[in-house]
Amino acid sequence: MSAWTTAKRWTPDLAVRLGQYEQAARLLATSVGVGGRPDRSHPDAARIEQAARRHLGEARFAEVTWEGTQASWSELIEATLAS
Repeated sequence: MSAWTTAKRWTPDLAVRLGQYEQAARLLATSVGVGGRPDRSHPDAARIEQAARRHLGEARFAEVTWEGTQASWSELIEATLAS
């Protein structure tokens, strides 16, 4: 597994663990922007999505998910790791 794939998988989880639910939702949504569909290879994607929805509410979750589809993976990962 490449370093990029590894970071892609654990960074959304890290964001949830840090209480950065908006960032977690953006990170998950970015894979949709890249591949055109949700990344089903992420083993914890459903758990992370549920946590983000619960903490943000549906309206804010929808907003940050849209932001994630417009964002760069590398920028989101860097922002998460910098916190």
